[in-house]
Amino acid sequence: MAKKQRNSIIAVLDIGSSKVVCFIAQFSLHNQIEVIGIGHNISQGIKAGRITDIKAAETSIAQAVEAAEKMAGETIRKVHVCISPNNLISQRVTSDLLVTGHEINDKDLNRLLFQAIDKFNDQEIEIIHSFAYDYILDGNRGIENPLGMYGNKLSADFHIITTPAPHLLNLTSCIARCQLEVESFIPSSSASGMACLTPDEMRLGATLIEFGGGCTSISVFNRGYMLYTDAVPIGSMHVTNDIARGLSTSFNNAERIKNLYGTTVMTSADYDEPIEVPGTGTRDESEVTTIHRSLLVEIIRARIEEIIDIIHQKLLASGMQGMGGNRIVITGGGCQIAGMKEIVGHIMSRNVRVGYPLSISGLADSTSGIAFTTPVGMLLNVTQSENKQAAASPSPANDSSPMRGLYQWFKENFG
Repeated sequence: MAKKQRNSIIAVLDIGSSKVVCFIAQFSLHNQIEVIGIGHNISQGIKAGRITDIKAAETSIAQAVEAAEKMAGETIRKVHVCISPNNLISQRVTSDLLVTGHEINDKDLNRLLFQAIDKFNDQEIEIIHSFAYDYILDGNRGIENPLGMYGNKLSADFHIITTPAPHLLNLTSCIARCQLEVESFIPSSSASGMACLTPDEMRLGATLIEFGGGCTSISVFNRGYMLYTDAVPIGSMHVTNDIARGLSTSFNNAERIKNLYGTTVMTSADYDEPIEVPGTGTRDESEVTTIHRSLLVEIIRARIEEIIDIIHQKLLASGMQGMGGNRIVITGGGCQIAGMKEIVGHIMSRNVRVGYPLSISGLADSTSGIAFTTPVGMLLNVTQSENKQAAASPSPANDSSPMRGLYQWFKENFG
């Protein structure tokens, strides 16, 4: 079974603040994937992508994995795990190398990468992802692949994504307690982009905003790469909390009211439309109060505007706004609130569309919508990685410390 799992079965694990999702898929010889196992349940012990109670998180993960295994009829041993953007640090660095007198080869490109990651060697962080998104030869930019070319000075701009080492250790430990091994770590923003952006958007520029349960992420794509990612630790669960507090009801009641009547767009009819709100507490659970829908809209809109304003300021401060072109794509379970497309377009003054994930065989309608963009993208990411087995960098999961393993590999081969 272990051999089959390595060669034809892949499993991905999306550990979010609102839910934990496990997909098990069959990886065919023709690189086609079909989901054969699905498991998901409410997250416990996880907040804004960080583990706050390792035992509770272990239970949530184990239950999701067990449900997927039961449906698939397979027992998995390795999983690809996503990292929330709230726990990622996105940085761009430049490396330079003199190449006078010889043809540029693979070792030159690897030395450039080694110089880039060497800048992070003494920090308490782990490199999750690193790639060159632009090469410059003798001052000439826009070189996609300098292999086989000649020049004097070769430079490369790298996007390096890191995460705090303690977070990675806690996550790895929690998964190990579920008798699972991490096969790779995948930035969730990168996976979501792969799932719902078109090839033209990836190449010409687009900004992806994912409204999750515990956080809202932003990422910029251009030239086929993700060039920037960041997050705000506020998501749709905070909207629900605001409703619960503002209407003096329970969280579950607030979630139901948000799903049934929630919107960010106020109309004149909202000032007259009544909504019944169940009470909360031991004495008045049976009591029901009536509000106008306009109050609900005001509560939701205030929080959504706050999230988008913060996202907008982060994008401006990053200097990457221009790289995203004039297109914004929104996804994630939180963007299902009516009027999200309109309010994002109004505040950020750009064209906005809702990004639905690509269709994958085996997914039911209930698990193929925008609330499941990240795990779908993870499957696509793994499929693409399997097609690039000749990649220079080893998987971070091959060592208890991704940075140490990658650093040691380069030292042995190119030091």
